[in-house]
Amino acid sequence: MEGLTDETALPESALRKAAAVKSESKETAVHAAEAVRDTAARAVRTAREHTPKEALDRAGHVTGQARGAAAHVGHFAADHTPPQLREQADRAAGAARANRTPLLVALAAAVIAAALVRGLLGGRR
Repeated sequence: MEGLTDETALPESALRKAAAVKSESKETAVHAAEAVRDTAARAVRTAREHTPKEALDRAGHVTGQARGAAAHVGHFAADHTPPQLREQADRAAGAARANRTPLLVALAAAVIAAALVRGLLGGRR
């Protein structure tokens, strides 16, 4: 039996269907990412509206301290990490940046799954 490595070996309708599914999945991923962004923005807005100003000020101060500590730890780690491991980490970070949409879709799916599980389990209490 011959392999189907040549595109001409596939029926044209199968190629059209595959292209339609691919296009539809991209649209779904974009919509899911937008929904996650919108939900996160709404949650931040709601939290800011219902949090006292003093708490927000303190949180900003603590955030600044945490950023400074994280930067210090990052510099320390970079200075003491072997070059080969740094190169591997750089490649992994580059791959993550290049594939943001699939990562966002996976994150959105995890958030939705967690919400569903929480909703299902929350109803039984």
